Amino acid sequence: MGVLYLAAYLKDRMGADVRVLDVMTLMDPSREIAAVMQSFEPDLVGLSGLTCEALMLHHAAWVARSILPRVAVFAGGPYASSDPAAALADWNIDAIAIGEGEETLLELARLVERDVAGWRSSRSLAGVTGIGWRDTDGNVCLNEPRPPIADLDSIPSPAWDAIDVRRFWKKPGMTTAGVRPYMPVFTSRGCPYHCTYCHNIFGHRFRARGAASVVDEMKALNTAFGVRDFEFLDDSINIDRDRFKAILLGLEESGIKPILHFPNGIRTDLLDEEQIRLMHRVGVGEISVAVETASPRLQKMTHKNLNLEKVSRNIDLMADLHIFTRGFFMLGYPTETEEELLSTIDYAAKSKLHLASFHITNPFPGTEIHEEFRVRGKLRSDINPIDYEYVGAPFNGSDIPDERFHQLFSKAYSRFYFRPSRIFRILRDRPYISGYAEGFVSLISKFVGFRRIRENIWG
Repeated sequence: MGVLYLAAYLKDRMGADVRVLDVMTLMDPSREIAAVMQSFEPDLVGLSGLTCEALMLHHAAWVARSILPRVAVFAGGPYASSDPAAALADWNIDAIAIGEGEETLLELARLVERDVAGWRSSRSLAGVTGIGWRDTDGNVCLNEPRPPIADLDSIPSPAWDAIDVRRFWKKPGMTTAGVRPYMPVFTSRGCPYHCTYCHNIFGHRFRARGAASVVDEMKALNTAFGVRDFEFLDDSINIDRDRFKAILLGLEESGIKPILHFPNGIRTDLLDEEQIRLMHRVGVGEISVAVETASPRLQKMTHKNLNLEKVSRNIDLMADLHIFTRGFFMLGYPTETEEELLSTIDYAAKSKLHLASFHITNPFPGTEIHEEFRVRGKLRSDINPIDYEYVGAPFNGSDIPDERFHQLFSKAYSRFYFRPSRIFRILRDRPYISGYAEGFVSLISKFVGFRRIRENIWG
C-alpha cells in the first residue's frame, strides 16, 4: 500500500512512468527485478521493506545496481526509517527516506531529473529534508525531519493500475479469512500513543481522511474490482469517534453491503456499545484486539495504557454478537516476570476471543524498547534481520530463563486453543468457510517459528 501511494504521488505530481514489483508475489525475484531493470531502464529505483525483509531489500539494491550502475537507488519504509545506519551501510543505496515518503521521494525524483550528473553531491542531498545519506567519507548524515502531510485527502488514491490486483487474491491478506477477493484501505496516519515497541513511521499526530473520501474510495473499489470485502490497515482508525461513526454510516447507506475487517488492530478501549453494534449492523468480518499484556505495570511501562477492564467488556459484547475477534499479545518484555507473563496467558485463555496470536517482543532498532534491551544486556549479537519475525524470534527481554520462557510461549497456545467451547465458537462464528487449512498451518508454525525451521533446513 505504501509503495502504491508513492507511485500514485509521482504519477500525479510529475507525470512519472512507474513500475511496481512486490517480491512476495514473485517466483524468482532476482530474475524479474533484473528483467524490469533491463526493459524499463529506470532513472530511479525505490525500495521499501520491513526489518525482517532487509536481506531482500539489500539484494534488490544489488541487482538493480549490477544492471544499471548509475541508477539512483533510494530506500524507505519501516526498516530504513528505524535503522538508517544499517540501510546506508550498503553502498548500493544512495539515500533513504525517513518516515512518510510521498513528498520526500518526489523531491528526490525531481533532483535526479534536474541534475542527472550532480545530484549525488553533498550540496544537493544536504538540502532535502527527511532523508539520510552518506558523505564522501562514508559518514551517515541525517537531515532535518520533514513535516507530515496535513491534508491526507490531497494524496491521490493508490496506483492500483500499477499491479495485478488479482494476483494478490491468490494469497491470504492480513486477516485469517483465507484466500478471497478483497481490497485494503488506509484511512488515517499517525497515532497519538507512544508505545515503546512501535516504529511510529507516521508520527504521533493523528491525521485522517474525511469520511466521505473513504466511502467514495470504497465505492470506487467495489465498482472497479467487484469486491465487498475490505481490510482497514490503519494503526488506530477509531481515534476520532465521530469520523469512525460517519464512515460506518456512509458504508451502510452506500448499498455495498461490505464485510469489514480490522486486521491491524483497533483501539478497543475507545469503542463503546453503540459503535460495536453499528459495526455489526453494517457488516464486520474480523476485528483484531491488540491487548499486548495483561500486566498493569507493563501497560504503563510501555505507554500502551490500555483500559483492560473496558477491553474485556467490549470483547464480551462482540462475542455475544458473534463478531469474530482475534487478540494480539506480546511476551518477553524487559523486566517481565513469570507471574506477569502467566497473567497475560490467563487473560487470553479466559477471554471470549476466537483467536489469539502470541508474539515475542522484538527490540526493533530505533524504538525505545531497543534501548531497554541494550541497557539490560538482552540484545543478541548473532541475530539476522530475518529473525525479527515475532513468532520464532530469538529474543527474550524478560527476567525468565530462556528455556522456561519458550516453554511458556508454547503453553500460551495450548492453553488458549485446547478448549472445546472455543473450537465450537470458531466454527460457529467464522464468517468464511475457507482459510481453515491456512489457519491450521499458521497455528502449528507458532510452536516452531520460522527461525528454527530455517536452521533445520540450512543449518
